[in-house]
Amino acid sequence: MSEENEPGEAPEPKEPRKKKSEGAQQLAAAEEAAKARFEKAMADLREGAYRFSSKVRGQTDIVLEELIDPDGDVVGAIADVEGDAGAIALAVPVELITFDTWLFGQIGDKEELDLKDEQHWETWFNFGSWIGETMRRRHGGHWILFGDDPHTWRIGFSKVFLEVAPFMFAEQLLRMGSGAMRRMVTEIEKIRESHTEQAERDKGQSLDRFLSQHYLRLHTVPLGQWMSMDFANLGRLWSKEPTSALIEAIKEAGPRLGPQNQQIVQRVIEALSRANQEKPVAEQTNDRGLFEAIAQIVALRRATAPLAIDILERVVVPAMHVGVPETFPPLDEDDLSNLRKGIELFVFFVEVVPHQHQADDEGFLGSIPHDQLSTPYADRNVLEVGKGDWVVVNPGYFVPMLKELDPQKLLDKYDDFVKYVGSQPDAPRRRDDGRMLAETAIRALADLKACVGTALTNKDALVFRILPPPG
Repeated sequence: MSEENEPGEAPEPKEPRKKKSEGAQQLAAAEEAAKARFEKAMADLREGAYRFSSKVRGQTDIVLEELIDPDGDVVGAIADVEGDAGAIALAVPVELITFDTWLFGQIGDKEELDLKDEQHWETWFNFGSWIGETMRRRHGGHWILFGDDPHTWRIGFSKVFLEVAPFMFAEQLLRMGSGAMRRMVTEIEKIRESHTEQAERDKGQSLDRFLSQHYLRLHTVPLGQWMSMDFANLGRLWSKEPTSALIEAIKEAGPRLGPQNQQIVQRVIEALSRANQEKPVAEQTNDRGLFEAIAQIVALRRATAPLAIDILERVVVPAMHVGVPETFPPLDEDDLSNLRKGIELFVFFVEVVPHQHQADDEGFLGSIPHDQLSTPYADRNVLEVGKGDWVVVNPGYFVPMLKELDPQKLLDKYDDFVKYVGSQPDAPRRRDDGRMLAETAIRALADLKACVGTALTNKDALVFRILPPPG
């Protein structure tokens, strides 16, 4: 309760209410706008799914949910003849034929799907909405919406780490023609089976492991990758041999990259064809992008699977330094506090267990001393690894940590650590939410060990690069 002013006294001025900064106001407005866009998109998805199923039922008497019922006649008929081409031709359920006919009748007089046509776009959007909403409601999951184009929208499931693009799938089906609905039912059934298998591994418990943030990471976090490269051969072709010899080497090596990369190979050849064929390409350009493209064609021996850079730096590299511990340290109050806050158990493992191998905290990836690094580029200019430049790392640096690495033993030790944490009287009761991360990190270490081994055996360069997030 405020005190009253004495007669004749002026009232005390009130402190002005602090205004939000312009930046904070803009951020709040952007968040509100994003929330409104998401809510509108969700309403459109629900409405589209309802319209599609209602229209199908009204015009064909087909209940779409019955088409994908695992105990229904359609799924059963497809399963009974799986792999038998002759039987498949004879055993197509009439409901699928009817649905096929109806769906492609929505294209009208046009020969194929045209998303610039309003009716076609509506059919495609409603079909994709039905696919996505049906799977989301059936298994649990999250819509991940990137921008305004439904082609980029995804469903990320909550019980298995699996992402699907319903609108991309709907377009493929609409362009596929005969057999499209069989494929739709088959793919949806595969997703159901993956959930059934996970439920069996979970002993019948339904565990929602994955949030929308897990899937957002797939599209926002850069990836790190190690490569073993024959730089001796590359250096000869790049700096000493005439460009014509380099082109021949690319033509010879190109097919091993697979048909999906042949356009890139051809573009590299076309670029080199414009150069002076009698001189080495190094005398004509220092283009790093061209150098990297050629290196991947003629010099790459082995590469690790790309992995999110923060997982690599925060979990995989520390696990390498931890090694396979014999014992576990006592947990202090800070450790117990982290457990109560929900830290993932494998992250907790690499933070709590002492490192057998000392890391250079100021080094590359929080581990590698700078004197173990070098540039792969002839221009010797500053490296910008965060922007995609490659860096060469001495493979010998990893030998003490990786030579005795036994992935299964490390995983077993992690399991022992989870039991150890659970045995502590003051520790909160936690389920093992770090097992998948542990398996991912240990696979990455085994992958790195193989790549380092290839580099050492062949006296190759061990190269690290950062890749942009997948689209």
